[in-house]
Amino acid sequence: MIRNIDWFDPCLQDTEISPWSSKSARIIIKIGVPVIHALAKGMQSKVKGTSHDCLVCAAWLGSELAALGENNMRYSACEILLHDIARHLHPGFELDQRVLACMCLYNYTSGKGKQKLMGLSEGSRESLRRLSSFTWMAEELLQVTDYYLPTKPRVSCVHTQILEIGQPGNGAATAIIFFGGQLFVGYSNGTIRAWDIKGQRAVIIREVKEHKKAVTCFALSETGENLLSGSADKSIRVWKMAQRKLECVEVIQIREAVQKFEIYGDRIIVLTQNNVLKFSYSSRSTQAFYKSKHVKSLAVAHGKAYLGCTDLSVQELDVTIGSKIEIRAPTRSWRIRKQAISSIAVYKDWMYCAGSQVEGSTIKDWKKRSKPTMTMPIQKGTNVEAMAVVEDFIYLNCNKTPSIIQIWLREKQQKVGRLSAGSKITSIFTANDIIFCGTEAGLIKAWIPF
Repeated sequence: MIRNIDWFDPCLQDTEISPWSSKSARIIIKIGVPVIHALAKGMQSKVKGTSHDCLVCAAWLGSELAALGENNMRYSACEILLHDIARHLHPGFELDQRVLACMCLYNYTSGKGKQKLMGLSEGSRESLRRLSSFTWMAEELLQVTDYYLPTKPRVSCVHTQILEIGQPGNGAATAIIFFGGQLFVGYSNGTIRAWDIKGQRAVIIREVKEHKKAVTCFALSETGENLLSGSADKSIRVWKMAQRKLECVEVIQIREAVQKFEIYGDRIIVLTQNNVLKFSYSSRSTQAFYKSKHVKSLAVAHGKAYLGCTDLSVQELDVTIGSKIEIRAPTRSWRIRKQAISSIAVYKDWMYCAGSQVEGSTIKDWKKRSKPTMTMPIQKGTNVEAMAVVEDFIYLNCNKTPSIIQIWLREKQQKVGRLSAGSKITSIFTANDIIFCGTEAGLIKAWIPF
């Protein structure tokens, strides 16, 4: 089965197919419908590698069929493969696999096959809508379905639990990230574990304990080749995969316990208890910012660091040159000591700030007006402990319900549901439309919309 096809990039529809690949594809196409039925059966396989390989092969053949123009073989392939291809659009699959499925759908349904898009479920149309920010093919397919089925897809607020893993002995699960296709979890005793996820099953394949205190945060290097972990032991460790083992290749000593850090280029912006620090890989220099501020939250986007403070101000720091702008002025009140911006998230040029309420606006408008565009009034006396923003939803974990994640519709600012973790939530992470959380009991749970 074909695992690597050099010409293929799922994000590029106009990729040139090599003469050898084209000739091979045409020979296979001549076999006819039996090959298509075999691919359909392969894509239905419960073996993840087999299903993925058959999808890659279908994309390869689909590109050649599209190059041949309108033909009965492509229409027959559309009838046979459409349902199985659409299944791979679901957010539960990896992003590259979803984009690959979108490319298949685009190639097989062009021409006479467009009417077959009428058979797509509302869930598949919703999946295309979620993919439209990644590839123009999804946007065009949506326009076709809207022409034949003009009703606007409804946003599904139902979340299905897809994962629950844990093993006692290492304390709370305090940090979560994906690295090298595996789920990495940091714990309060300094342990880092790597889980291999297969469907709803997970197996521990790596475990290291080099941090002396809790692992508080993770990030990936700019190239994605290295994993970095921050800790309460006043260090950031740089890890790489070497001969299937996780190896620490550098230890960056920090003056205080690391609460969170973000990476931009060769610079690391570190949030500690009393400072915001900028560390440069190239010069190995460290620079401190906002010594007079109590910064509680950090997000980095487009070369800027956005910082939420205990005085409810929001600061912008240019990561490259170090210049500072105050986006939102401090709130002067005797009650301010009980409040803070506990979480900041930047999503699609919008910035969301959470504390005693959630506020949001495009960054450009917030700079211009110094005020948010929208405000979500959460329960009085409640403070947000953690927040994540992805696609249609804002996820909130609040102090009054520490084991619950609230689900809010992002555009309507409407609370639509809740997810129960079973014990106090100690970390939140989102990836590929999936919301993960780690708990005080060391459990990791994950949910996905619809």
